[in-house]
Amino acid sequence: MDRVVDALRAHEGVARRSELLAAGVSRGALASAFRDGSVLRPARGIVALHDADPLLVRCLATNSLLTCVSAARRQGLWVLEDHREVHLLRPDGRLASDRAVVHRGSWAPASPRSRTTSILDTAMHALHCLPEMESLVIVESALQKGLSRELLESLLTGPRNGPARAVLAMVDRGADSLAETLAREHLRRAGFLVEPQVAVDGVGSMDHIVERCLDLEVDGKTHQQPESRYSDYLRDGAAQARGFATLRVSYGEVVHRTEQMVARVGAVVAARLAQGNLPVY
Repeated sequence: MDRVVDALRAHEGVARRSELLAAGVSRGALASAFRDGSVLRPARGIVALHDADPLLVRCLATNSLLTCVSAARRQGLWVLEDHREVHLLRPDGRLASDRAVVHRGSWAPASPRSRTTSILDTAMHALHCLPEMESLVIVESALQKGLSRELLESLLTGPRNGPARAVLAMVDRGADSLAETLAREHLRRAGFLVEPQVAVDGVGSMDHIVERCLDLEVDGKTHQQPESRYSDYLRDGAAQARGFATLRVSYGEVVHRTEQMVARVGAVVAARLAQGNLPVY
């Protein structure tokens, strides 16, 4: 039994019977595990632990892979919104249920034993499926993990790929979080000049310089720690000594109170521009 359970754990809790046999699990061990109830048979040829992720069980039962937003979080990519529907790569295109979004195209094979598509497929499906900001954060984080922008561009030719190319054109360098990416794009859409990840002598890397005068920092949870707050105070003081106005915004402001965030930035920028003598960097 332990051999069966260990093999299933190595397969994320669910596997095809053929995969377990190939991994060295004997037919006798499988039969014994079924008899004592330590494993389940959710579909023909599928073996699962009791605590197996239902999504992964569903994938194997329908000969599918998780993709798009359903795969992104598992692959360490940024996800703005969780979706009720599961997104599946299913080459035959058959709909598994009314709560599934089925994708058919594939540009790179998944890794052996993976229950998700390749990161290339995840990004391509997101570009063709999700709203702009949702697909942007997935693709930008995929590029930071090494996905080739040039490869994406080569696959997005022709008029039907215009919306996907427009999202790819918004990708910029160096954001440390989806909130940084969203802040940058919301401010640009509001008409602000935004330079991301600018290294300034005596200060360090600024998340964004807005209109050449504001150091805008997007703070995550780590900035709430006392050590981080002290470091932030020192850094803000150094930026102000260089002539920058400074402003910090939270994840919640960027994602849930976007108009308020843009208005705050606009007010600080206007006040700083009125002073003249912009900083040199």
